[in-house]
Amino acid sequence: MSVLEHRTDLIPSAGVVFLSAAVWWCGCGQRPSPARTPEMRGQSVAEGGRPVSRVSGGEEEPLTVSPPLPAQEGDRYVDVTAEAGITFVHQFCAPRIANIIMSNGAGVAVLDYDQDGWMDLYFVNSGPLDGVTQHAPGTRREPNRLYRNLGNGKFEDVTQKAGVAGTGYGTAVAVADYDGDGWPDLYLVNVGPNLLYRNRGDGTFEDVTRKAGVGDPGTGIGAAWADVDGDGRLDLFVANYLTFDPNYKLYFNPDAYPGPLSYKGEFNVLYRNRGDGTFENISEAAGIRLPNHRAMSVCAFDYDLDGDTDFYLCNDATPNVLLVNDGRGRFTEMAMKVGIAFNALGEAAGSMTAAIGDCNGDLLPDILVSRLGYGSLYLATPKGLYDDRMMASGLGRLTAEYVGWGSNFLDFDNDGDLDIFVANGDAHHLVGWESLLLENDGQARFSNARDKGGAFFDARLRARGSAVVDFNNDGAPDLVVTMMGDRPFLLQNRGPVGHWLGLELQGTKSNPHGWGAHVRVTAGGRTWFAEARCPSGFLSQSDPRLHFGLGAADKVDKLEIRWPGGATQVLENVPVNRYLKLKEP
Repeated sequence: MSVLEHRTDLIPSAGVVFLSAAVWWCGCGQRPSPARTPEMRGQSVAEGGRPVSRVSGGEEEPLTVSPPLPAQEGDRYVDVTAEAGITFVHQFCAPRIANIIMSNGAGVAVLDYDQDGWMDLYFVNSGPLDGVTQHAPGTRREPNRLYRNLGNGKFEDVTQKAGVAGTGYGTAVAVADYDGDGWPDLYLVNVGPNLLYRNRGDGTFEDVTRKAGVGDPGTGIGAAWADVDGDGRLDLFVANYLTFDPNYKLYFNPDAYPGPLSYKGEFNVLYRNRGDGTFENISEAAGIRLPNHRAMSVCAFDYDLDGDTDFYLCNDATPNVLLVNDGRGRFTEMAMKVGIAFNALGEAAGSMTAAIGDCNGDLLPDILVSRLGYGSLYLATPKGLYDDRMMASGLGRLTAEYVGWGSNFLDFDNDGDLDIFVANGDAHHLVGWESLLLENDGQARFSNARDKGGAFFDARLRARGSAVVDFNNDGAPDLVVTMMGDRPFLLQNRGPVGHWLGLELQGTKSNPHGWGAHVRVTAGGRTWFAEARCPSGFLSQSDPRLHFGLGAADKVDKLEIRWPGGATQVLENVPVNRYLKLKEP
């Protein structure tokens, strides 16, 4: 049996096919439907048992740009993309998904590039690529797009002025102030050489890739910034996918194409920031150069809360990886030891990304992994191990019929617990699926909040990347979702919300963003924990500010920050419903 045909049996309780560790993945989705029909709720299954599509027949749909979604009364999330002036469309150069590279789509980053207090948006484009896409000769690559937030619900396209159109076949983007000058810079991840744009602070950027030495030529799929050695400078982890061979034809599934195990994996790369505008490749010395993995994303977080940054990598058809830092920038792989290498069925299914956050209120960082196949909700334990509670949480039943790509923790109603957004897309064809808004009861048990969410959550779309953003600074978390071969969706949160507090940290001894800081907020008899970190996800990066939903609490009794540089800062009687910018003492 080929790897493309290998599968597990149907699991009656979930009513869905789960794919085994050897299974392949790819991706897809499509345009809005005005109403949810019974046939949308089922899943078509091919003769071999592999999920094909959630629409009748699994037929390809034409690539068209989705019209605006009309808001219904009571919709919490409203499509405001058109009225905001965002006209970007992801360039998909083919009539179908013809190979595994094309299946991934491209992402978005949230950043305040001009430091005016309003979050801007940067969209990555893919476009034509010889040997990958099926484009006509002479097809021109459309640019990436930078939209400046005007602060009144409108955005202005400043791509040309800023000089950030990008080149190559784009996939992802990571943002950080790598040189400590107070201005966020852009690292663009491509299939092919990556780019580093330095923010000059005058509304323009310069390409400093060659000088910096970070133009990794691999099949890039993600990146994250972190200070791995505690020197106060942000280093760069680049996640690479696989070595694609367009001439490989040896596979046996007439409805698909070669999967990830048909190609050699690529090594990931870790660049150390020297502090003079240049970087050093320390991948080998740091211990992150592990063979036979095919990364889909990388997340930086302090897994063991020991004060240094670790990395969690979601891989495609190989076990996920946890790289644990010794405090000096050298790493040991421990995912299998702590229980986050496989899903609850023991499969290395195609993992897309990890959302990190304390979703059960025990002040420990939990991990949600979206997958092709059976996803995972890894709840942390005080002993440093994880327990996969995907079924006990209700997420197994709620997500099993979909393929999740981007996923995010967010407190959409500010009631004090982390809810979930998942961007879904068909794994094989240009057809559309619904995305999910999942509400937490405070005990890490989730229910479908589709009826609260609104029309977007009935729309059948080719969703890929997703990011949380409060673009109007009202404390109600909004969403931006990228699509394959379609426009993105900017979703404004218009629902009622509880009290909240937002924090923007500024390091002095620590790195410029204070990433790695541990933050505790106590209000109304409860305490919340979060870590300031590079907010990366699938292809994308979310709002860099920390956000705490506080429910009915109308003031913060105590705010405690443990900075990466070692200082502890405590504030008392902090007012709520505002963003605070706090500098490391």
